[in-house]
Amino acid sequence: MKPLALVSLAALAAATPALAQDDPAMLTAMDIITADNIREDIAALASPAFEGRAPGGVGEEMTVNFIAGQFAQAGIRPAIDGSFMQPFELAEFRPDGGGEMSITGPDGDIAFERGADFVLYAGQPAETLQLDTSRIVVGGFGIRAEEEGWDDYAGMDLTGATVILFRGDPGTATGNDDLFGGNALSVHGLMGSKADLAAELGAEAVLLVHTEASAGYPWETLSSGGASGVQYSLDDPEADLTLFAHISQPAAARLMAAVGLDYDTVYAAAAEPGFTAIDTELMASGRLTGSVSSTTTRNVVGMIEGTGAPEECIVYSAHWDHMGVNPDAPTDDHLFNGAVDNAIGTSMLINIAQAFASLPEAPRRSIYFFATAAEERGLYGAEYFVDHSPCELRNIAGVLNMDAHFPYADHWGLMVVPGLGTNDLQTALESPASRYGRYLIDDPNPAAGGFYRSDHYPFIEAGVPGLYAVGAPTPEQAAADDRINRGFAWYMANGYHHAADEIDRPYVWRLGGVTEDARIYFELGWQLSQSGDWPNFTEGTPWRALRDEMRAE
Repeated sequence: MKPLALVSLAALAAATPALAQDDPAMLTAMDIITADNIREDIAALASPAFEGRAPGGVGEEMTVNFIAGQFAQAGIRPAIDGSFMQPFELAEFRPDGGGEMSITGPDGDIAFERGADFVLYAGQPAETLQLDTSRIVVGGFGIRAEEEGWDDYAGMDLTGATVILFRGDPGTATGNDDLFGGNALSVHGLMGSKADLAAELGAEAVLLVHTEASAGYPWETLSSGGASGVQYSLDDPEADLTLFAHISQPAAARLMAAVGLDYDTVYAAAAEPGFTAIDTELMASGRLTGSVSSTTTRNVVGMIEGTGAPEECIVYSAHWDHMGVNPDAPTDDHLFNGAVDNAIGTSMLINIAQAFASLPEAPRRSIYFFATAAEERGLYGAEYFVDHSPCELRNIAGVLNMDAHFPYADHWGLMVVPGLGTNDLQTALESPASRYGRYLIDDPNPAAGGFYRSDHYPFIEAGVPGLYAVGAPTPEQAAADDRINRGFAWYMANGYHHAADEIDRPYVWRLGGVTEDARIYFELGWQLSQSGDWPNFTEGTPWRALRDEMRAE
C-alpha cells in the first residue's frame, strides 16, 4: 500500500488524558481479545460446514445461531424484542446458468464471450429476462448532477437502449478537484447510482466497463464466479433494468472500435464538461433465465444496556454473510468460504462483545453488536437495520464497522481509513491507534469507492457518523517482510470473492495485526460509550446538515 498522507500521533498521544487510555477495567477487558480467540471463531465461520454463509439455507442457520450463541454465552442481551434475530425478506433470483449476450455492429457479430468479456446479471427478479436488438448508447460516466452542471444524457432518448458506462466519475478519471471532488469517488460515481438513473430514463440494460484501477480488484474476481450466482434484492425500485453486465475494458474497446470510436478518446472526452452520450450502430441481445422466490434472512443483534444514558448508544457492525456455493463457478471448488471477507470481521465483533461483557460495570451508553446480513448483495442488512433500528438514529453516537481485516502481520504500522476527515469518529480513532504506534492514512485508492462499500455507509447516508478502518503496513514494513506483500497480492488476485478465501492461505496467518485492530475498535467504542460527546460530520460534507437536523430535534 502506498500512503497518501501520514498523520503524526506522537504529540496527540502525549496530550491524551490518562484516565481515558489507562482505565484499569478497560485494559483488563481488552486482554480478552486475543489472536487465539479470534482464530477459533474464524475457523468455525469459514469452515465448509457453514456453506459459505449465503443468505437462507443451512449456512445461514448455522452462522446466525453460532453468533447468537457466542453473544448469549458472554452475557450479551438479545436486542430485538427479546430475540437476537432481526429477520427481513429478500427477493431471490437463482439463475439457470451464466446467460447469453451478443453484440452486432455494421459488419455483423462482434466477438463477445461470457467470462472473458462479460459477466451477466438480472436487472430485476423475473424468470425470463430477454433483451432483443437493443441499440447501444455510449453514456460516458452515466451521470446527471445539477449541482455540477453535468448531464451525460442531455438530448438523448434512452428508451429501450443498452448503455455502455465507465466506472467512477469525471473527478476520479482526471484527478481534477473541480470535478466531483477530485480523486475520491462521489455518490454519482456509484454503480447503483448509474444503474438507477439509466433505468429511470428508460434504458433496458447497462454494460459497466471494468478496470482494476476503477474497481479496486481484477477482472478475475468477477469471472471466477464469486460475484455471480444467486442474486438478492431488498427494494422494489420504480424502474428496473432488464439486464446488467460487467464488461472488460478490452471488450469495451473492441465494441467501440467496431463503430469507429477510439476507447481512450471517448473516455477522455467523457471526463470533460460538455460531453453527451453517443448513439451507435451497435445492437445488444441477451437472455438470462432462472427461478424467482423470496428468502428470509436475519441480522443478529445483541446489546449491553447503558448504566447512565441507556437511550444513547454505540453500534459495532460486521457482516456475517459471504457468497455461499456457486455451482456455475468456473473452478473445481464451488464453495466460497469467506475467511478474510468477513469471518475475520465477525470474529472481531464477537471478541469485542465478549470484552465489553467482561467489564465489572456496563458503560454509560448502551452498546449494540450488530452482525449484518446480505452485505455482499448490496448492504441490505445494514439498510434494514437503519430503517428499523432498536436505538433511535439520533441517539446513535457512532457506528464502528469491521470488514475484511488482513491477517498477514503480527503488527501493523498504519491504519487505512476510507474517507479520512469526513467525521469526528476518525479523529477519535487517533488516540487508541496511537497505543499501537499507528498512523492514520486515507484510502490509497479512493477512486474505487471503498468508503461506500461496507455497512457503515447506510448509517452515514442516514446522517449517523460511521467509521471503517483496517490495519496496513508502512512502506518500511512491506519492504522488510516479503510475506506481507505476498499476502496482499495473493488475496487481491486469488482470494477476494474467490473460492480460495480460506483460513491460512496463502500461508499460516499471523493474526497479531488483526488483534490490534480489534483492540483499537474496542477502546474507541469504550471511550465513546463513557463520553457525552456527539460526533458529527465535517463542515461541507453532504451529511452534516442531516446530523445537525437530527440532533436538533
